[in-house]
Amino acid sequence: MHIVADANMPGLEPFAAMGAVTRVEGRNLTRQQLGDADVLLVRSVTRVDAALLAGSRVRFVGSATIGTDHVDLTYLQQQGIRFAHAPGCNARAVAEYVLQAVLLLCQAGNRSPRGASVAVVGLGNVGHRVADWLADLGMQVRACDPPLAEQGYSGPYRLESLDAILDADLITLHVPLTDRGDHATRHLLDADRLARLSASQMLINTCRGPVIDNQALLASLQAGQGPATILDVWESEPRVPPSLFEQVLLGSPHIAGYSAEGKLKGSQMLYLAFCDWLGVTAAPAPQAARNGIIRQAVANEEDLLRVLQVAYRLAVDHQALGNSLGAAEPATAFDRLRKEYPVRHELHDWCHQGEIAAPWQRIMRRLFARD
Repeated sequence: MHIVADANMPGLEPFAAMGAVTRVEGRNLTRQQLGDADVLLVRSVTRVDAALLAGSRVRFVGSATIGTDHVDLTYLQQQGIRFAHAPGCNARAVAEYVLQAVLLLCQAGNRSPRGASVAVVGLGNVGHRVADWLADLGMQVRACDPPLAEQGYSGPYRLESLDAILDADLITLHVPLTDRGDHATRHLLDADRLARLSASQMLINTCRGPVIDNQALLASLQAGQGPATILDVWESEPRVPPSLFEQVLLGSPHIAGYSAEGKLKGSQMLYLAFCDWLGVTAAPAPQAARNGIIRQAVANEEDLLRVLQVAYRLAVDHQALGNSLGAAEPATAFDRLRKEYPVRHELHDWCHQGEIAAPWQRIMRRLFARD
C-alpha cells in the first residue's frame, strides 16, 4: 500500500507499519505527485477535489484537521472514497491560545476579563471548550450557533443571533468556513457588522481567515474605530497583508492549534479511521510523559498569564510572522513558519504547584486536567 502524507504531519509511524509513506509539501501537491497512491493524508493547506484525485488510485483520504472546507466531500462520496478527519483534535491548544489572547487584550486595554461579556461564535468542539474556559475565567458567556440552535441545542449557554451579541466586550470566532446555505460563514463579519464594533471592544479569530472581511477590518482599524484585534488566520493566506498585520494587536501564522499533542491526536484519529476502513485492529497509542513542574502562585490575571506562557508565548509568534513579511517571498516564509514550528506542549503535560486564589481555581483545574 502506498500512502502519501503532508510533510507537516507527525505520528505517521503506525501508517508506515502498514505501507510505504511518501511525504510531500501539502500546499502545492499535484496529481503527478500522487502517483500510484492508495491513501492520501493532508492538512488544511491541500485542496482535495477532482482536479487532484481524478484518475488516481486513492481510496482513502484523511485530513488531520477540524475543518473540511478544503475537501470536496461530494466528489469523494460520488467516487466511493472513504473520508476521515479529526474534529476536536486541537481544541485544547486553541483554547489555550484564546485564553492567552484574552488576557493580553485585557492587559493592553487596562481592564479585567472578570465580569466582561464574551460572544463565542460557534459552539463546536473548539468553541464549546473556549466558552467553558472563559466562563471559568469569570466572563459572562453569550453564544451564537444557528445550525446548533436548529438541532435543538439544550446546553448551558443561551443561543442568540449574531447581530444580538455584537455588543459583547469580546467576540471570538470558532465556525467552519462555508459558502452555501442559510448559515454561510464567509464574511460573517462583513463591513456592515464590523461598522457596529467599536474601539472599546475586542476581537479574536482562530478559525478561518475569510470569516472576517479583512479589507473591511483593515479600513475600520485604520480609521481608529475597529476593535482591538488578534488574528491567527488571514483571508489571503499564505500571504499576510503587512498593512493589516500592522493594525492588529497580535498576529500569528495559523498556528493556534499547533500543539504537539493536538497534531499527534489528529494523526491518531486518522489512523483509527484508517484501521476501521481496512477492518484491522489498531495498535495502541503511546502515552505522553509529563514535562515537569510549574511552580507559580496564582492570585491575579498576571499570574495566570505567566502560567500560560510557560508553555507558549503568543508574542513570539507575532514577532516571527512580522519578520517573515520582510522576506523575498513572504508566502513561502509563512509556510516555513508552520512547517518548522517549534515543539509546543499543552499545559496538561505539566504539573502545577503553588497556591491558587479562589477566583482562579476553576480555570486552573481546566488547564491541567487530562481530558
